[in-house]
Amino acid sequence: MKPHYFDQEEADPDDFLLGMCKTQGYVPPTCLLGGATAWDEVQKGRSPCDGCHRDRTKCLGAMNPLSDGTP
Repeated sequence: MKPHYFDQEEADPDDFLLGMCKTQGYVPPTCLLGGATAWDEVQKGRSPCDGCHRDRTKCLGAMNPLSDGTP
């Protein structure tokens, strides 16, 4: 699996951990983080969106509260 899918239009459909994070509502259905990355954040009690510093216009994720909004 990949650490992220931001170089693609959508995440790989066979990324089981990302699918699980999407199904359980930890990330939006359009999330482009890799499943292992997203699931690791969830297991640590953090929102995967908070640790992601990518362009939210592509993934439609929650804005990082520590980010100035630039990709």
